[in-house]
Amino acid sequence: MITKPKTKKTAAEFIAAAPDATAPAAAERKNVRGQKAQISFTIAPALLDRLDALAERRGMSRVAMLALAISNEIERSN
Repeated sequence: MITKPKTKKTAAEFIAAAPDATAPAAAERKNVRGQKAQISFTIAPALLDRLDALAERRGMSRVAMLALAISNEIERSN
């Protein structure tokens, strides 16, 4: 038989009860290689094609093009 819990948890209590709640902070979990942190994300195939084409036109790698674009956007927003 399935029953509802008698008391509801607050969002903070729910998060604190998660199995990974005591995991290291995000900064400590980074996969660091030398002076750079490795990340992973998904991107739309059409956007990836455009990124690769731009990187090729500029004679850059995909990673270098992404790093430059991110850096430029951060500088522009300051």
